[in-house]
Amino acid sequence: MNKILSLFDFQKQFPDEETCFEYLVKAKWPEGFICPKCGHNLYYKIQRNKLFQCRKCGHQASVTAGTVFHRLRHPLQRLFWAVYLIAVSKKGISALELQRKLGLSSYQTAWLLLHKLRKAMVSSGDFPLTISIEADETYIGGQREGKTGRGAKGKSLVAVAVETDGKNMGRAYLKKIEKASMKELSAFIKERVEKGTNVITDGWPAYKFLFAEYNHEPIKAKEQINRDELLPKVHIVIANLKMWLRGTFNRYPEKHIQKYLDEFAFRFNRRWNLDNIFEKLINRCLLINTITFAELTG
Repeated sequence: MNKILSLFDFQKQFPDEETCFEYLVKAKWPEGFICPKCGHNLYYKIQRNKLFQCRKCGHQASVTAGTVFHRLRHPLQRLFWAVYLIAVSKKGISALELQRKLGLSSYQTAWLLLHKLRKAMVSSGDFPLTISIEADETYIGGQREGKTGRGAKGKSLVAVAVETDGKNMGRAYLKKIEKASMKELSAFIKERVEKGTNVITDGWPAYKFLFAEYNHEPIKAKEQINRDELLPKVHIVIANLKMWLRGTFNRYPEKHIQKYLDEFAFRFNRRWNLDNIFEKLINRCLLINTITFAELTG
């Protein structure tokens, strides 16, 4: 599959609806059509409805069934543009901006489409952090005034971990947590960090669990003069996250914060591979079931 490098390249590669359809077919069934019901590989193609009918069991399958695109009443070319815009935009894109760029009928339509694509951005968990990481927590959203740091009111707490060799940063993961307790921080680290990894944190007591399965390097209290200097890489990630949120969204309801964190991490972890980020997101869309408006707002 060709790599997407620019707007010109994208428009040239996907000039019409049929091209987008054939791309999805090859991405979903790279070895040829396989019936999702019986596993047979011979089929009739119903051109009018763009369906594939199994010759053995008669099951009719759509290339978008069981994917993020399922039952979306938009041309595939428009959906491809949405994937491209959200994938390659360094600072992300708001629902209002997506509505304007794609000429969508309503803000709600753009908002729903963005959340469907964000679901495809959730990490697979196949690539845990290794070597050495920095971990910390931060508060986002909520009230602007009041107490800062741990104990801040009206804000959401986010745990952050980033891989680093001391000079460069690798992958990063972020998770919304209710409080900086040993239980929640332990669940986050164990989910995202390979056992035996070197983990650098501040002196927060809840990180003591790390001594059991990790090489823990806590920063002693007397050394905590400037946390940004002592944990530089994780605070770069935190600063980039807050800058992105402020620059893209007017508000981000607490119930959807993890979705925004997943989007940020998806783009951050592919910052050096933007030439194939569109292809990666399209493939994710084909592997993930869709989410409905009722599920998002209920």
